[in-house]
Amino acid sequence: MGRNRIEVRNHLIAFFEIIADLCIMIADNDKSGLLNLARLMKKRGIKHLIISPGSRNAPVVSVFCNDPFFECLVIVDERSAAFLALGIAMKLQKPVAIVCTSGSAALNYAPAVAEAYYQHVPLIILTADRPVEWIDQGDGQTIRQKEVFRNYVKASYELPETIRSQDDRWFNDRLVSEALNAAIFPTAGPVHINLPFTEPLYGFSMETENEPKTIDIAETGHTLSAKTITSLKEDWEKTSRKLILVGQQFPGHNTSDLLEKLANFGDVVVLTETTSNLNNPRFISTIDRCLAAIGKDTEAYEPELLVTFGGHIVSKKIKAFLRNAAIKTHWHIDPVDWQMDTYQHLTTGIPMKADAFLEQLMPKLFSSKSNFNAIWQHANTKAAEHHHSFIAQAKYSDLKVFDMLLNTIPQHYDIHLANSTPVRYAQLFDFKESYNFYSNRGTSGIDGCSSTAVGSCFAVQKPSLLITGDLAFFYDSNAFWNPYVSPFLKVIIINNQGGGIFRFIDGPAKTGLLESHFEARHQTRAKNLAATYGLHYFEADSLESLTKILPEFYKPQSKAALLEIQTPPEASSEQLVTYFKFMARAADQT
Repeated sequence: MGRNRIEVRNHLIAFFEIIADLCIMIADNDKSGLLNLARLMKKRGIKHLIISPGSRNAPVVSVFCNDPFFECLVIVDERSAAFLALGIAMKLQKPVAIVCTSGSAALNYAPAVAEAYYQHVPLIILTADRPVEWIDQGDGQTIRQKEVFRNYVKASYELPETIRSQDDRWFNDRLVSEALNAAIFPTAGPVHINLPFTEPLYGFSMETENEPKTIDIAETGHTLSAKTITSLKEDWEKTSRKLILVGQQFPGHNTSDLLEKLANFGDVVVLTETTSNLNNPRFISTIDRCLAAIGKDTEAYEPELLVTFGGHIVSKKIKAFLRNAAIKTHWHIDPVDWQMDTYQHLTTGIPMKADAFLEQLMPKLFSSKSNFNAIWQHANTKAAEHHHSFIAQAKYSDLKVFDMLLNTIPQHYDIHLANSTPVRYAQLFDFKESYNFYSNRGTSGIDGCSSTAVGSCFAVQKPSLLITGDLAFFYDSNAFWNPYVSPFLKVIIINNQGGGIFRFIDGPAKTGLLESHFEARHQTRAKNLAATYGLHYFEADSLESLTKILPEFYKPQSKAALLEIQTPPEASSEQLVTYFKFMARAADQT
């Protein structure tokens, strides 16, 4: 009997061990945490996923791509995929998810993630990963992925690999809610969700009976206290020279009408850039050419009170001008980056949105007797006269080409300005039409300018123009290696055979390595790439050929169109240097 009892006990132990192992296997193949991620994204209306092929991310592909709610695009190149997602998110102002397999694939997302972080664009980064126990154990496609973007995301999360209890499910859903909330509040930005998966990666159940727990965000607002309004009003009234500088903003903001009222004050000047998306004759939008016309005697043009909001500023000249100015008071308005002291004069940080701030404070503000606005407007008028005078007689060069291009863009276009020279040249010109401008000015890299434009145009299917340099175009040529390039997209390449910006800045020419190591001089042409990717191709190498080809280029096409304009590198550099010397002469007549 004793032996039988021992045998029965051993059999029971073996049986329960088998059941336990089976439960673990079932749990390991349970993807309910992933299913809940999809359900919570769906609940919040996050429908766009840009997926790069792989094996470890197969569960994500299976869950999302089998649900007709989600729009899943497949882009092989992860770097291009992330920038394309950035363009969609920029245009829609909604979160877009990017999905990749494990290993180095995730690292290719880094440039676009950094750009999204500094431009406050909502990206949901979903990286499939190997089980944690295999990290640093010589297993293929296994790196340290957890928090890999920690310096460039608002938050990082890693979901539980398996759901074995109600607490596991609660933890999973809580993390998902926190991540999705962080992507949009208090300002938008990228978040990273790492997803470890144990094999098998296929054949799991797509059904789940539980309703995922969600944590919503209550609507809130910022209100200036009576004490703060009084203090700011006192600062305002103490000064007779006030300058408002607006950085990069996405189209659709609510600051234009409010700023127009202030721009009519005699003691207020409003400076904007192309990427500020503000178009008003009372604003001075060509900062660099205006500063050139002011010259070296700047004291009368220096503000006592500086007010700034918006994203990054393109102009290095205005940064230097303000850093050297005798500014007494500087208010910087931003919900998150309110302590950013770009001009080294910050006295008051205002953590709220600019439109809300202006709406509350403006009724309390009045204009004082001052000629501050008048002298700036006079300098701006003189600068415009000198600008048009120079352009009229300018030789064929980048500057002359930009003048023609920016005066012939059809109405209602979205315009993407690539780094480095296109976005800078654009700041020198007035725009007759109110276009929507976009540019990757968060980190100001050339690495994804084309992909961003492709994504933005895909999102809305409306006429869009990318103006890019040759290095930026060739660097990101995989932007066109996908079936999502809209026929509404027009691309103009200014091909001056290298990085023309290095001819404008001090230093590279003194090294003796300008052409070989800085400018990266080349003879590459875009014609064959256009044929490879199925783009309509146009080319020009003179004002005459450009004038002739532009009407045909802008006609509606069945596929995207590319115009390559050959410009002389040495002459282009010489013309820009001469331009600023010519503009400086306006200072004597201001």
